[in-house]
Amino acid sequence: MKWVLKFIKEYNFRYWISNLIIVLGASTSKILPTILVGNIIDIGLYQNNFSKIPIMFIISVTMFFTGRMISYYGILLIDTVRFNLANKLKKSCYKKLNELDQSFYKEKSIGELSTILTTDVHTIHHNVCYVIKQSMSMLVSSILSTLYCLYINPILTFIILIPALFIAVISNKYINNSNELYSIERENLSKLNSYIQENIEGNRLVKTFGAEEDEIKEFKEKNKSLKNININIQKLNIDYNTKITSLSYAMELLLVFFGAIFVIKGYISIGNFIIINSFITTIKRPFVEMSGFINEWQQFKVAVKKMKTLLETEPKIKDNGNIKLENWNSICFENVELDIDNRKIIKDINLTIEPNKTYAFIGEIGSGKSTIGKLILRLLETSNGEIKIDNRSIKDYTIETLRKNIGYVSQTPFLFSDTISNNVSFGNENLSSDDIKYFLKIAKANYVFDLPDGINTVIGENGVSLSGGEKQRLALARAIAKKPSILILDDITSSLDFETELEVTNNINNLEYGCTKIIIAQKILSVKNADMIYVIKNGEIVEKGNHIELLNNNGFYRDLFNIQANTVGELV
Repeated sequence: MKWVLKFIKEYNFRYWISNLIIVLGASTSKILPTILVGNIIDIGLYQNNFSKIPIMFIISVTMFFTGRMISYYGILLIDTVRFNLANKLKKSCYKKLNELDQSFYKEKSIGELSTILTTDVHTIHHNVCYVIKQSMSMLVSSILSTLYCLYINPILTFIILIPALFIAVISNKYINNSNELYSIERENLSKLNSYIQENIEGNRLVKTFGAEEDEIKEFKEKNKSLKNININIQKLNIDYNTKITSLSYAMELLLVFFGAIFVIKGYISIGNFIIINSFITTIKRPFVEMSGFINEWQQFKVAVKKMKTLLETEPKIKDNGNIKLENWNSICFENVELDIDNRKIIKDINLTIEPNKTYAFIGEIGSGKSTIGKLILRLLETSNGEIKIDNRSIKDYTIETLRKNIGYVSQTPFLFSDTISNNVSFGNENLSSDDIKYFLKIAKANYVFDLPDGINTVIGENGVSLSGGEKQRLALARAIAKKPSILILDDITSSLDFETELEVTNNINNLEYGCTKIIIAQKILSVKNADMIYVIKNGEIVEKGNHIELLNNNGFYRDLFNIQANTVGELV
């Protein structure tokens, strides 16, 4: 609870004052009017002081409405705290998600993270600002009612509170049993959400494989697991509520039986009996409502644990640099190596990248060539060796300014469910419509102009309405529209036909602004015009040189060329 409250530390005073006001309002509207009603009976009726009845009645009604108004303003006050808490939790989680690196997202599913930002945030602010308010109000009212009953007649009060001892034992057992069930329920909910998200994203793949029935069957199994755990929780709740309700009725029966005796014997007056009878509902209400509060509290603990784990997770790639990268003269790899899961991805990489030149990395699938670009972007961190920019470690520069200098297109580009215009201008918001159209033409994304709404066409989630080649060209337009000083293109022509690939390659080689290009590819056609080509095999540089030099080496590059000769032979 203390950990959650730090998110509203500037509202701490308002939070506790609002709770105090609500408690005061509840006491004023429930406790005092009930006492006055008892006094009306004893003083007004049995003592024949009829003149006091109207005054006490007016005071009673005034107290009731005053208490309700106090509670109303208390609720308004605490609601501002609730909405600010929800806002801060969401912003903190979203900020943390943007700070964490790829290793985190490999371990966490989208469904689980979405559940934290939606269900868990709601659970936390609901408990902090509603459940606690309600429980405090009921608890204080119950304590004050009990104290007044003890004041009226301690013996009768102790008698009717005997079932409360059994309620305390049953409640403790219920808390222990429900804790594990709610943890399992939360895990099953996250798994189901992840499965639904993944299935929706892969809907086309499911259909092409005719696997709808298998997916529906798996969904039913996951949904059944969640249903079963919810049924178990409900059984536990019903069992608890049945016992608590029975014991609460026992309190009323004890009051009726022993209260009648006490009235007959003259130990208490009729008015005081009515007060105790009215207060018995207030006294037992926390016990009756306890299952609901325990349920809420168990969900709260699970939600806080999940959110705390997220917010306290530290990124493996630290942004500790304080130098802003603006202009640069060289990027040097010095004996760079990268190990992932005890597997060496690249080893002993030494190279230098200079401004306004074109560098290419070519090799087989899984050779480690894409890793070069990710290391420059600091999406991955070196295991050994160092990458330097102008003789300073790349870690000395802020990640933000480093990445602002880089335009990157991955093998599987991501597109937002937004307009084509907004997708292209994502990295450069100062683009005009003409600029956007220009960069679309450079990327050979001319298909956009045939769409009904042109650049204002809204594409589906991750460009679901586009083909693979169309998505690649749109992602390329976005990268070059950023006008970066370094452009990293990771196998962007894999889904393009020969003629389009040739045009795109030529356009990239003739950009209107100065730019260092790093081209990662499997096709020689994409890299043949580079100033320097590095051939990667098993994570090592096995050859380097320009296209002609590598052909004359008669090495691995020449073998690749011979395999692809039908495509590129005429272009040599």
